[in-house]
Amino acid sequence: MIMIQVKCPKCKGASISKNGTESGKQRYICNDKNCKMKSFMLDYTYNGCEPGINEKIIAMTANSSGISDISRVLQISEDKVSRVLKKRQM
Repeated sequence: MIMIQVKCPKCKGASISKNGTESGKQRYICNDKNCKMKSFMLDYTYNGCEPGINEKIIAMTANSSGISDISRVLQISEDKVSRVLKKRQM
């Protein structure tokens, strides 16, 4: 049997509980009261849901990458890139 050490991607704490499944993949929740991470998965079905993807989109935009370039490199939809950039403008 293989044991995988699960840590919170936000606070790096090891106090983690299982929090159901979504699309057949296990969800986890951080038990640290100071952590703002609600729930997370180790393996996301869609790359656009991964933590930190919005920051990558903003960084690539600052380096003059277009929407189609960003979506191709990060393997996410152009709609996701557009939504992030529209929210950033407000």
